[in-house]
Amino acid sequence: PTIDAVGRWSTPVKLTTSPGGGYRPQIAAGPAGMLHALYYERTDDGDLIRHRTSMDGQIWTSPVHLGHHTNRNWGPDLVTQGDGSVVVVYDHALPDFQSRGFLTVYRQGEWSEPVALTPDDGGEVGSGHIADGINGELAYVFIGKRLDPSDRFQAHFRWYQNGTWGPIQDFTDGTEDAWHTNVERRPDGSLLAGWDVGTGGAETRLFVVEGRRGQWTTPENISASSKPGERVHFAFGKDGLDHLTWFHKVAGRPVHIYVRSGRPGDWGPTTEPSQGYGGFHFDPDIAINNNGVRVLVWGWDSGEQAELVYSISRGQNWTPPRRVATIGSGKPGLPSITVDSSGRFIVIWNQGVRGYNEVYTSTLEVQ
Repeated sequence: PTIDAVGRWSTPVKLTTSPGGGYRPQIAAGPAGMLHALYYERTDDGDLIRHRTSMDGQIWTSPVHLGHHTNRNWGPDLVTQGDGSVVVVYDHALPDFQSRGFLTVYRQGEWSEPVALTPDDGGEVGSGHIADGINGELAYVFIGKRLDPSDRFQAHFRWYQNGTWGPIQDFTDGTEDAWHTNVERRPDGSLLAGWDVGTGGAETRLFVVEGRRGQWTTPENISASSKPGERVHFAFGKDGLDHLTWFHKVAGRPVHIYVRSGRPGDWGPTTEPSQGYGGFHFDPDIAINNNGVRVLVWGWDSGEQAELVYSISRGQNWTPPRRVATIGSGKPGLPSITVDSSGRFIVIWNQGVRGYNEVYTSTLEVQ
């Protein structure tokens, strides 16, 4: 069947306007309840990052620029810290595809000048993500390669400790391409990072590692005991359980959304909330509130209809998927979901056609 029912999310707020639109949005809630949204806008000067804030998910401040002022500023990721500051990493790409990772920090309403996290060596980077650990430490993960068709992307990381960035180190050895790094903080201050390895567009294998105090555990191959897939995202319960979600392409087509819960080395069964629903299923993200309610969002495209959809779990089972909204045009993509201090879920996503997307956000209160 198709996914026709619409859930109880608020009416979507469109954060972008023509002609620039918006792409690759991210959202995070600060400790005082302030929501921070990022996306990049296409302008005559380049693809430039915008930042907007809100206390309720309905009324948003005007867009503020951050990062570079020219060329492609792609893939922004953010983390909110306990002091109210926001740390953002992004990839800055030149016309010849050389690119570097940069970091900028938001404090007291101002963005700092970007600082390079990767060397000016003529290479290419992507998929940069950031998380904060304990005692002010940060972990930056990304993929990178030389601008050489024979070279392969490797997954890398850097730690920031005691006010200093350490060296770039490797998660993978470059024998196969690595893709889609991610890293997030658990409630106890430890980190979980992930990536996938294999041929781009084909079935890839998913790996995760735990991080504490500048050290990572041995990578665990999740797919060896579960399913292939890519773009892993995380949510962490107060009970100490980790929740993973990812999607799986078969013959190059995204058709499965998976969720698995547990801890590294001790995972439970793999569930498939998208099972039985036709069309393509892709780009999932997951969040959990303090009551243990999980909300999973992902993109769905039946060929005739395409919308952002979601499912809820209050235990082991997932509700049948419903639409977050009916935008009625274009294809949804790359949602990001967070939980605010009151337990509400807030999602942001882009939707449109190739070459032009808008960014939308919506909230859900779950009893």
